[in-house]
Amino acid sequence: MPKKRVVPPTATSDQFFVKELAGEAPPSFAALKGLYTLASDLYGVRPWRTLDESQLILVRDSVSGELCYCSVMGALGEVYSIHAYIGIESYRLFCRMATGEMIDPGEFFATHRSVAVQYVPKAELEKPDRELLAAVGHPQARGLASPIFRAIRPGFHPWFITQDEARTLADCILAVSVAYMASAGKDGARFWDQPDTFPLVSRVEGTEDRYQVDLVQALLPAEPPIQPFQLNDEALRELHNRDYAMHGVMELDCILSGTPIGRKSERKACACIALAVDAESGMVLAPDMSADNAPAGELLARVFLRGIQSTRTLPKEVKVRSQRLKESIAPLLDSLGVTVRVAKRLPAADEARVHLLGFMQGSVGGL
Repeated sequence: MPKKRVVPPTATSDQFFVKELAGEAPPSFAALKGLYTLASDLYGVRPWRTLDESQLILVRDSVSGELCYCSVMGALGEVYSIHAYIGIESYRLFCRMATGEMIDPGEFFATHRSVAVQYVPKAELEKPDRELLAAVGHPQARGLASPIFRAIRPGFHPWFITQDEARTLADCILAVSVAYMASAGKDGARFWDQPDTFPLVSRVEGTEDRYQVDLVQALLPAEPPIQPFQLNDEALRELHNRDYAMHGVMELDCILSGTPIGRKSERKACACIALAVDAESGMVLAPDMSADNAPAGELLARVFLRGIQSTRTLPKEVKVRSQRLKESIAPLLDSLGVTVRVAKRLPAADEARVHLLGFMQGSVGGL
């Protein structure tokens, strides 16, 4: 009896990742098919053999108009991917990592936007990835790497790409291919000889498949100013009318945790935890775990206000970990007559941080 022919599934709705991107615009099969072709062609030339992750390739996102800073990863033979940092603040994060600064996973996920293609073993594929690869006819040979497409948004873990993110990623993969082929040609274009200078790939106007490569300097502007938290006048008057006694020192801290929050089939948020801790007793007055990506100043203001409401006491002094945190909350504290200063160590908040993160990771009380 002849075996039944297995036909790979095709996108009957012409869309993929529909369940995972509920409320958003899922990518069409045509967009993903084109993206898969680009990713497969790039894998075939193995650009990581000659490029390292510091040799960025720039392209302007055709969706948002922002610059994308594309990094080729794989020179060490551990992870093979193209990771494209979108916008100046994401590039700032890349530069911090490039200098060797230690960035914990919480801060990494909380502070940048990117799209990426990663080439992974079959065992690492999730069900939506397997369905897509079957639909595009990806070979099933053992040991063959498979491309997966992901996006990171500020405050979230990597997740499946939308229609617009698929277009952005296609722009980036194509730019990497163009720049790599130009650098590997017989003339051996030297794109990365000068510091902070990278190739910018752009389509030649009026053509379908012609591109030009220009060298541009990618210098970082100064960090944007802090937007301090402001309490509205009515709420501020209400606080003054309470006439709280002033006593003690409060430590305020903000923890960016890599712990994912969300159901299995939805985009996972990163937990951001704000703490108000009494410096003398170590008592946690008002913890707040948020996944709404609110500014740090707003989170610290929330726990500060809850702390003074629970104790009916204003601290004489508040300590924070950095100058930027101080600037974010200083106007509120100044208006209440509370001194705020930066401290190298926050002993009470540090102890609370250890216990809280241990609990979240299931290591407290044998959980």
